[in-house]
Amino acid sequence: MTYQLLRMLHAMENATNAEIRDVLAELRLTHALADMLWQLDPAGPAPSMRHMAARLRCDPSTVTFLADRLEQLGYVVRTTAPTDRRTKVLNLTDGGRAARSHLVEAATTRTPIARLGSAEQRRLHTLLAKALADTAPESEGVGATIVAAPGKDRHHTSARRTVPGRSG
Repeated sequence: MTYQLLRMLHAMENATNAEIRDVLAELRLTHALADMLWQLDPAGPAPSMRHMAARLRCDPSTVTFLADRLEQLGYVVRTTAPTDRRTKVLNLTDGGRAARSHLVEAATTRTPIARLGSAEQRRLHTLLAKALADTAPESEGVGATIVAAPGKDRHHTSARRTVPGRSG
């Protein structure tokens, strides 16, 4: 059963990715860039580059590469952390907030999960949150974070990441 559930989660991710392909192209984002943009919560504190590497489970040099690209697109700026001048943090620009909002809206409305009713989504959320309850602190962006779709009373949670990311 666990294998079948994992296959279904993977299929869910693939279906969502296929449905938002046009938005990724419009925003000039790869899946990796979309994943990083998704992780930049405008309501939360600006994450450090090191924190983002832990959250994305990748090497800090990869985050530097992704941050460079998001800066070129005008979606983020790197600034010095207010509490530690040696640390760089990632801040969304107004364009980055708009792009992220567009990405979140597309992903949360085009995912097969959107076809479920509110009560069904709440049940699924409860089960996924329970399954992810004991995940490591560096997986903070997984499961525990609920991203509200702009203008919706709907929540989206993915078992792998809070953005439909890379397949496989």
